[in-house]
Formats: sequence, structure tokens, C-alpha cells
Amino acid sequence: MRELPADRLWQPTTARWFAVVVGGSLAYAVIRYHFAGDVPWHHFPLFILNKATSLAAVLFVASSYLIGKVIRWHDHDKALRLVVIKFCGLMGFFLAAGHAFFSLCLLSPAYYAKYFDDGGRLNLQGEIAMSAGVVALFLLLSPAITTLPGMPRAIGGWRWKRGQRLGYVALAFVIVHLVALGLKGWLAPQGWHGGIPPISLVAVIAALVPLLVKRKLEHDKEERGNARAEEEDE
Repeated sequence: MRELPADRLWQPTTARWFAVVVGGSLAYAVIRYHFAGDVPWHHFPLFILNKATSLAAVLFVASSYLIGKVIRWHDHDKALRLVVIKFCGLMGFFLAAGHAFFSLCLLSPAYYAKYFDDGGRLNLQGEIAMSAGVVALFLLLSPAITTLPGMPRAIGGWRWKRGQRLGYVALAFVIVHLVALGLKGWLAPQGWHGGIPPISLVAVIAALVPLLVKRKLEHDKEERGNARAEEEDE
């Protein structure tokens, strides 16, 4: 059996990541909206698939910033860890783009009445959500492009790092997007299908984790710097 190239993005490990994240997101959407909720099955091909795609996109992007910091499963193999990080980042971007396309197909008062006014136009809630979503997708372009082979060498290490860090800004806009879409529903748990939290709430928690981890790591680094400075002064 021929051995796969070490830097190939699609390999058994990343295939398992795909199966778990996409499969888990799809199962969550089906259970919440079809079994616990009352959404008819004929809405599965687009409406439910869009829900699952949105959750999987956030989980992949969040994971790309947590692997090696919180998620330590691949620390034994640095080359594999880098492949998984790249895979999660690119897959998150592609699924986010798919979610944007699916949402445009569905965007109408018939599907999302609470985001439209009586005249059939987007209300303030809808416009904030859509604007934040567009900005988030645009910002995700930077880490996606800089992940491509040869980009670190082509643009230089500092620019590459700056491009990757825009993913954190993108996650912040994802949170704005999700809060605008789902805050009212989060505050009314009695209306949750089967008591199961909305997908938007699960996604916003997933998007928050990398931002909190980043802040914690920066704080720890600052503390260590201050401690060393104090030791040198003594």
C-alpha cells in the first residue's frame, strides 16, 4: 500500500475529524429540529443541512485555533498536528461559504419571519446578523488563503501570522452574527425543542472558547514577563 504524503490534507486522521464534526453537527440538527421539534422532513435537504453546516463551520474554525493549545491529541506528531490545523481552518472556511450560499437560498419571510418587517424587508436584527456574517466570511478569507502551500514563504512570517490572527476577529464577528440571530431564543429556554439548546447557542460558545483561550495565554505570558523583570531587578 502506497504511503500518503505527510502534508496531504485528506488522510485518515482528518477524515475522522470530518466524520465526527460534520456527523455530530448533522445529528444534533436532526434530533433537535426533526425528532424533538416539529420541522417536516422535506426541509432536511436545505434548511436542516444549513443548520448543521453552520455549526460544523464554527466548530472547525474554533478547533483550528485550539489544536496545540487546548486540544493535545496530536502533540506526538508535529507534522500531523499542522496538517489537522490546516484542514480544520480550510474546512471551516468552505463550510462557512456553503452556509452563506444556503442561507441566501432560504432568506425569505417564509423561513425567517422574525428577521423581516411587515413590508418584507430585513429588520434591524436581520440586517445586523447578515452584515456581521458577511464580514466574518470576508475575514476568514485571510487565514484560508495564507494556509495554502507556499504562502508563509511567499509573504513572510510576520504577514503570515497577521493573516492567521484575523481568524480571531472573524470569530468575534461570528459571535455578533449569532447573538443577533438567536439571543431572544436563548433567553426563552421554555421554547427550546425538547429542552435542547439552539444550534446558534452551541455555536456561539464554540466561537467564544478560542478567544478566551487566547486572552488567557496572553495574560499568562504577560505574567511570566513581569515575573522575570522583577527577578532581574532584585
